[in-house]
Amino acid sequence: MTMGEKIQQLRRAAGLSQEQLATQLGVSHQSVSKWERDEVVPDVSKVVLLSELFGVTTDALLKGGEASAAGCEAEDAAPREAQLLQVAHANFAHREILAGFLTAMVGLVLLALEFMFLPTFGAMQKAQVNGQGFYTDFMRYAQMQPMPTIFTITGLVVAAGTLLLLKGLWDKHGGTRLKKQNAE
Repeated sequence: MTMGEKIQQLRRAAGLSQEQLATQLGVSHQSVSKWERDEVVPDVSKVVLLSELFGVTTDALLKGGEASAAGCEAEDAAPREAQLLQVAHANFAHREILAGFLTAMVGLVLLALEFMFLPTFGAMQKAQVNGQGFYTDFMRYAQMQPMPTIFTITGLVVAAGTLLLLKGLWDKHGGTRLKKQNAE
């Protein structure tokens, strides 16, 4: 098995994308991609970081054979498991942050579109003012049903996305600090 195949196998086993691994190592995702395709070999400092991150020896990365957690000594099992758990936790927090951000942005875009098209919606509702025309004060139309319900639902989408984003940030930063304090 080549070194690139080992890196790819270990990365996937840890549940990391190339981008996430690259961020943790301080390199570009293109570098990780080139390593995995065996186009280039990571420098020695990155090999050491990879071995620490995945809980394998540098020999396991550099030499032939399987690069798995089973190949490490038994006394290294607990730190390796803790490290992989920390990586999985960071991966989950990253997904929460991304999902929260995207949800909040979709909600904000919908809210902006609702306000942009409010004059059009008001013009379409001539019957709401007894067929005598349409509201010229579109904010008054915003107070008529179904607009308050639509604004409420959109606001809830923004709030849910914001809460998910904050939870992800808390898990990523706040949870890490708490774990460090508990470990000491």
